[in-house]
Amino acid sequence: RRVHGGGGRFRGELNVLLCGDPGTSKSQLLQYVHKLAPRGIYTSGRGSSAVGLTAYITKDPDTKDIVLESGALVLSDRGICCIDEFDKMSDAARAVLHEA
Repeated sequence: RRVHGGGGRFRGELNVLLCGDPGTSKSQLLQYVHKLAPRGIYTSGRGSSAVGLTAYITKDPDTKDIVLESGALVLSDRGICCIDEFDKMSDAARAVLHEA
């Protein structure tokens, strides 16, 4: 939360949901916005998993060390994460958004 000059409090984070009929350019708008933002990430709900949105552990092919890879939400911290086709996302992936 942020406090401004007049003593009013403002929420530091903003969430936006775009709804509309098919063919009304929602996807194109999201793709443009993520390119415009300095820390913008675009992902599709159809291919997103809970792991892909947060972080996952993998093995580096060169060094064989275990590394932590950042997901879309982590990479877009203090930026914008555009998730298209939210209705096609699994329930587990949606639950991660509530926790993040």
